[in-house]
Amino acid sequence: MSRTGLPPHIVLEESKEVIFYCKQLVPYDKIISTWMKDFPDDFKGMVIQNPCLFTRLKEQNKSSNKRNY
Repeated sequence: MSRTGLPPHIVLEESKEVIFYCKQLVPYDKIISTWMKDFPDDFKGMVIQNPCLFTRLKEQNKSSNKRNY
């Protein structure tokens, strides 16, 4: 996990979504609200457990991610 306990994540500016990568099963509904405190209120969070899909999304989003959350 990175700063403030956040797992690896991707910020999708256009759709105002944050995709977190977490390979373990955790109570996402409770923990996402904690993770989302570092992002604007109008952003939504989701969790992905597939490392290949996360890597692909990260590469696709690399050029369009301009903010540093």
